Amino acid sequence: GDATQDEEDEDEDGGEGSGEASAEEESSDGERPEPVDERAALRFLVDATLHRLPGDLRGSSVELERLSNCEVLLLDHSSQVTVDGCKNCKILIGPVSGSVFLRNCKSVMVTAACQQLRTRDCTHCDLFVHTLGPVVERSSQMRFERFNCWAPGMGILFEKAGLDPADNRWDQVYDFHEGDESVPMPHWSVMPAAEFLRWDVRLFGPGAVGPLAQAPDNPTPLPDGYADAELETSEVEVPAVSRFARERVPVGRRLIDGQWTVIYDDGDADPPPPPGAPPPPPPP
Repeated sequence: GDATQDEEDEDEDGGEGSGEASAEEESSDGERPEPVDERAALRFLVDATLHRLPGDLRGSSVELERLSNCEVLLLDHSSQVTVDGCKNCKILIGPVSGSVFLRNCKSVMVTAACQQLRTRDCTHCDLFVHTLGPVVERSSQMRFERFNCWAPGMGILFEKAGLDPADNRWDQVYDFHEGDESVPMPHWSVMPAAEFLRWDVRLFGPGAVGPLAQAPDNPTPLPDGYADAELETSEVEVPAVSRFARERVPVGRRLIDGQWTVIYDDGDADPPPPPGAPPPPPPP
């Protein structure tokens, strides 16, 4: 079928284990984009396994862009996540206090808990979601099911993101192009219950202490039998100290002494600019 052919085509993208952008993603001048692996930004990576551990994101906004054949696990709470131009990926998005945006994605599996999930110009994606209502726009072959991740401390992350585990409207999909056959049909469907996949994340290592040492948890209510569904497991090593431990997280801007100033999660603010310096732009 078409879905199988799409998956086979995607398997040919990028070299095995390269970790860099494929030739397909060269820029207009023939140069490959430089791979980016930052705390809250992952771009132009191929055949990579990427983790963000509890405490790494701390409510940040996260950007995933043009990833191919990657597995991404965001095991912390965040404020917003954008997923742009990703292909043949498996992505876990821990609880998000705002929205998750999928744009121009193809053949990806996404597990996400968020206030709202929006897709645009996507095709052949399986979405296991906890949300107040998904939105699809110019998308086709989008399949929806309930949130399927069990991970240590997941209930704590739901609390930090302000999500109610009991309120999941995963199948109340709003289709911007309902009935529009210019967008290949079907635009979306409910995944058969028999295809529900349980995704367990197990943490180990010197940093897996306290809540992180507990058994995997999924705080959302599920129908009988779902917890016993086909199981897929990801094992993630937690170091004693995260490589992002010393990196402050900007959480917004505040007007201080008449100037917009970046505020960080530790309560600090950027020092005031020197006399005569142009004022920073206002917050978006």
